[in-house]
Amino acid sequence: MRILFVYVFIALPSFFGLLNCAQSSNGTRKPVSSINILNKSSICRLGDPLSINVKTRIKDGTFRNTELFFDGNSIFLSDKSEFSYVVQTKNLKVGTHYLKVISSNNEGLSGENYYELILLSDIVPKKYSYKIIRSFPHNINHFTEGLEIKNGFLYEGTGQEGSSAIYKSDLSTGKILKEYKLDDQYFGEGITILNGKLYQLTYKSQIGFVRDIGSFELLKSFHYKYAQGWGLTNDGRLLIMSDGSDFLYYLDPDTFKEIKKIQVCNNKETLANLNELEYINGEIWANIWTTDKIVKINPENGKITGEIDLSGIIGSNIAYQKSEVDVLNGIAYDSDKKKLYVTGKLWPKIFEIELIDLKQN
Repeated sequence: MRILFVYVFIALPSFFGLLNCAQSSNGTRKPVSSINILNKSSICRLGDPLSINVKTRIKDGTFRNTELFFDGNSIFLSDKSEFSYVVQTKNLKVGTHYLKVISSNNEGLSGENYYELILLSDIVPKKYSYKIIRSFPHNINHFTEGLEIKNGFLYEGTGQEGSSAIYKSDLSTGKILKEYKLDDQYFGEGITILNGKLYQLTYKSQIGFVRDIGSFELLKSFHYKYAQGWGLTNDGRLLIMSDGSDFLYYLDPDTFKEIKKIQVCNNKETLANLNELEYINGEIWANIWTTDKIVKINPENGKITGEIDLSGIIGSNIAYQKSEVDVLNGIAYDSDKKKLYVTGKLWPKIFEIELIDLKQN
């Protein structure tokens, strides 16, 4: 049996990747792929040309052809044992992409190689600080996982087993007008309101709930395939959820099937830990778990367009608090009054804020 070796050199700016085939140890002696990245710190951004050099070596036998695939689609077929090909990335999506080459000889033996690469955003996110306009009381026992303003009322979903609930409150006074406590087995997560229904995720149960917004009566429950539920919002048509990864998932609000997903990144890295979500003026805003930052995300392509630094916002407001505050987590936007509110887990305050655009040179 003949053995086919394929060497693929992928050239990015200051970047080279080597893929090679080795003989399999099983009876078929099928070549297998391995990857050696010579410069792991290099970055490829959208718009950078992706130069691919392919070289095939056959131990014995006659070379036939090599086919090059990008994201599962054949993009080039060559009858030469060595060739170069340039992929233009300008119109591609950001995030993870996959290359594959299949080389064959005339005796029917083929070798496959695979390569994974990440295209990052080609834009630099705008930087924002904040100004506190006013503050409102917030229950220090609420482990905030979801926050939303609807018809002038504040809706909140809280977490932790044994104390997870949903609340309808008067924002100005903090008075609870309606509440529903989840069964102790559930850890409540993100909420959103769409078409008169309140949707709520749970952390690790892979189950969500749909309730009537007026009565909190359970209308249905639903299951999702993701291991964890984190944040939830909607664009007026579809639900948008996070699961702690660098992906956001669009779900049909009736069938809960995944319609599409986007991978989130800036010009330096993909960004995971996307937590509480809010859809504001055509963009998705997300808390980044364990940080004081909120990012603004383009819902069409996953590019981060803005980064908001809320460092120090809790400040002296925790001086009298009996329990320890947790992380920033909670974004609510009043689309009628054009007002923005933020809070955190176990925080004593909800803050109305305005963004300050930090002009960059």
